[in-house]
Amino acid sequence: MTATKIEKAFKPKRGRPDAKQVAAIDEAILATASRMFLESGYDTVAMENIATATGVSKGTLYARYPSKEALFTKVIQDRVDKWSAVSSQEDYLLTDDIGERLYHHARTIARSFLQADVQAFKRLTLAYRDRFPELAKALYEAGYIYIVQLISRDIQEAARRDGIPVRNPDVIARLFVSTISGWEVQESSCGPVAEEDILKAARDTVDLFMAARASW
Repeated sequence: MTATKIEKAFKPKRGRPDAKQVAAIDEAILATASRMFLESGYDTVAMENIATATGVSKGTLYARYPSKEALFTKVIQDRVDKWSAVSSQEDYLLTDDIGERLYHHARTIARSFLQADVQAFKRLTLAYRDRFPELAKALYEAGYIYIVQLISRDIQEAARRDGIPVRNPDVIARLFVSTISGWEVQESSCGPVAEEDILKAARDTVDLFMAARASW
């Protein structure tokens, strides 16, 4: 369900909320805050505006998020959790082959470039990085570091399983992610990049790293 649909589906009720209503309130707050931050930017959106647009009291909002920074951080984390859930839907198809696992991660990274909300959140956090470094750090840790750790773990497990030593899996994982994301940054500087080109670049990156596996 999209953020807009979540907002429309939410109907505030009087009285003490039950567990289901509490969850609905939390989801509605995050959906509303997400939309407003992306539409208006971080500075121009006030907590009071978010409470009013959601249909909850300021007290209800502040009881959950004591500051706008805390709410924005939660919005980022919630979005990353949802993106991760979607990208992990094909995990059950994976085998122990490290090349296949790397391509799975590469596809996930590449396809994130095609998601408007992913790119919008990146632009938003970068725009306020100097003033609110903790916001950019939240996206950095929840997005970049998360995928790096997944890839590093796969590399370590493959090294043990295949009997091929690996010197620094974390460095290899960071270089792997940076190669794909760097390609997208440069190629998209002149305009949108087609999905087939992004996926081909992801495959080429995997082939390149696999060819150099002995140097990991």
